Amino acid sequence: MRLLRGATLALALLANPRPAGATAPTATAAQSPAGRPRVVLDHLELPASIPRASYYEQRLREFLQRETRRAVWGAGRGSTITYRYFVTELVIEQRGDVVRVRCQATGQLPKGKTAKGMLTFSGPASTRDAVVVEVLEIVARGVITRLAELERTRRGQPG
Repeated sequence: MRLLRGATLALALLANPRPAGATAPTATAAQSPAGRPRVVLDHLELPASIPRASYYEQRLREFLQRETRRAVWGAGRGSTITYRYFVTELVIEQRGDVVRVRCQATGQLPKGKTAKGMLTFSGPASTRDAVVVEVLEIVARGVITRLAELERTRRGQPG
């Protein structure tokens, strides 16, 4: 009897290798193309009035490049996606031993698709540059993730 149950279980597993709760992928869901698209930053704008703007711009370019590599754009190896990134507001206030950074940014894809991000963050004044860079990184990650979602939707890719 025990041998018969073991054989029945083995046949059941061979017939359906997925676990009991797993569902099969639907045939209508579009599959992601192979490879990664070439993602190009067309224009980057930072308020020139802030001190050390060139340093922050350099770091922001690094973050944007890293985040565009990590994002799933829904496009394949042969595609090129261009976007623009604007830091519309970057306010750095220092009160005593605390620095407060407020940042607003907008990303744009062609055909008017936009994503906006905003963050206010505080930290110790002794690490002012690190706090500003962290705020720029967090906002950039959010905007790029939303731009990638908009591009996937435009291409008919799932969520």
